[in-house]
Amino acid sequence: MFRLNDAVRRFQSKNQTLPVLRCVAKSVVNLSPDANRGIPPTVASVAAVATPSSKPVDIKLLIQQLRNDGVELLHHENTLHIRPRHSHQLEQIHGCWKAILLFLQTSEM
Repeated sequence: MFRLNDAVRRFQSKNQTLPVLRCVAKSVVNLSPDANRGIPPTVASVAAVATPSSKPVDIKLLIQQLRNDGVELLHHENTLHIRPRHSHQLEQIHGCWKAILLFLQTSEM
């Protein structure tokens, strides 16, 4: 069975990873429901969240749309907690999660 910890360890051994990537992986694992046992989709989500985006995005509008769709976006200290209702919602967040975190830290909606 494919395990997230093994995938993270292999990735770290091949690449010099930043602590940010480890935090993202840990957050996704903590938010994933145990009953689903969707480990491969979780790994794909980690890769999507950790990939930077080149497109400019209106963060305030994106946050409003996500919350209207039922996504929970919370921040605590320097972490962003995301509870999507559908896996495709992570695709909307993947390139701008740092900007979303900064926006939530500086101006609560």
